[in-house]
Parts: sequence; C-alpha cells; structure tokens
Amino acid sequence: MISQQSIVNVIQSRYSCRSFNNSLIGEEIKGELNTFMANHNTGPFGTFSRFKIGVIESGGAILKRLNTYGFIKGADEYLVGAMPQNISHLELEEFGCVLENIILKATSLGLGTCWMGGTFRKSVFSKMIDLQKHETLPAVIAIGNPANKRGFTDTLIRRIAKADHRKPWKKLFFENNFQTPLLNAGSEAMNTALEMVRLAPSASNKQPWRIVKIDDVFHFYLCRTPGYKEQAFLEKTNRADLQRLDIGIAMSHLENTLLEENQRGKWDVVNPKIEVPNDGYEYKVSWVQN
Repeated sequence: MISQQSIVNVIQSRYSCRSFNNSLIGEEIKGELNTFMANHNTGPFGTFSRFKIGVIESGGAILKRLNTYGFIKGADEYLVGAMPQNISHLELEEFGCVLENIILKATSLGLGTCWMGGTFRKSVFSKMIDLQKHETLPAVIAIGNPANKRGFTDTLIRRIAKADHRKPWKKLFFENNFQTPLLNAGSEAMNTALEMVRLAPSASNKQPWRIVKIDDVFHFYLCRTPGYKEQAFLEKTNRADLQRLDIGIAMSHLENTLLEENQRGKWDVVNPKIEVPNDGYEYKVSWVQN
C-alpha cells in the first residue's frame, strides 16, 4: 500500500511542482521513501529498476548545465531511475508505472515532485546513480519541499501546457470499439479508477492513453500525438519515449485505485485486434479483472 491516505486524495493532490524552498528532505521522510523504493522497484512484468535520491549543487550555473534553469526553482535534490535497456517491449511502460508509484508515495509524505523526462542532460545524473553500460536513464524527478507560493515561470508553464485541463471521458474511454464512448465501466470502483487515469500527468499534458473495455478486460492503447518526439529524434538525442512512460503512469493510477477498493486483477498482453482510428494508435497492455 502506498499510503494510509486515500489514494484518490493522493492522486488529486499531486501536481507538477517547479517551485521548491531550497531545503533538503527530512531524514525520517527520506528514510521512509528509500524503504518504499527498495521494496517497490519491479514492474508488472518483472522489469527491475534502480532508484536513488541525491543532492545536486544548486545555483544558476549548474542548473543551466542540467537544462533545468528557468523551469525548476529551489530544488537541491533529484530522484534518478535507471533500468536495463531493451529487455522487453514494455520496459518503458513498466518503468513509468513503478516511478509513478514512488511519486505518489512522495506526494503522500508531503513532498513536491516534477517529471523531467525531456528537460535534462544525462551526464550529471548518470554519475549520481553510477549508470552502467547495460542501463538507460529514462527520466529524472525534481523532488523536495514545495515553496509556499508558485513562481511566475511555474504558473506560466502550467498555463501553456493547460495542466489544469483534462480530456473528457468520451475522448479517452470506449466500449468494444473506438466508435462507442464508455458510459459506465461496470462498477463504482472502476469508474473511479478511470477517473484517476484521466487525472494522470503526462508529457505536455497530451494524455496519450486510450482505453477500450471489452467484457471485463480494459485494453490500453497509446495514441501518439502527431509530430511529438518522432522516433528518429528520440534515437538521435538518446531520449526516452515519454509517451510510453505516460502509459505506465496511467497503469499506476488504475491499479492503485482498484487495489485500495480490493478489486483484484492483473496486467496481461491480450491484444483484442480491434480496428483503430489511424496508424497513430498502438495496443500496449490490458487490465484483466478477476
């Protein structure tokens, strides 16, 4: 269990914090978070990841070198994650799921966090976690005690990304096919879980997940944002596919909400092979209810 608090309350209280108060995380809280990370580091299909919280020297010069200057203010500590390269076709989704679990734990402890999937340079963070040759570093999280007031840049970025806006149900959740919006997921618990998916964070707030309910199985699809970080760009810059990480974040929100309601199920790969709206849709994974 992530927290004694309601996971719904934790998810609703989480936001992308870009303004921190330049203080280190308390030892008791850091100890609890480290224990959680040590015991929750494996994805639904067995992909193991390593995580570490470390101090990065503050100040404009180092932040400029990290490509975070002007975006993250007052953060001295960062959460870094490393995972093996190319071990399965769902390794990034698993990483995103596990890392979001850690972020929700941090949120329940009163910490602020912000995903930095595409706005960091890897050299400093790779050294922090002692990145091995067989590993990759998909994302970094700014983590710490939130500032009492959001900075101007923080507020502006949220406005540009429309971070307080989410797509409606009818554009995200469907039944049997992509032409029929899902009106009811079948239970109050599942309706709540899907709403928590709708509230999940995503790169530039693109919400690239689509879910199709067929009987008691919920099939997750990646709906690529046109022109968003094309594969050639990702390979050239050695950056992670952020929209695949977003699928993992959505998986975390669904599973944790259902587990709190004692609704059991499992992740599986059971492609229903239904017709998709266009080539930008890609089947990923399914939640099979018990």
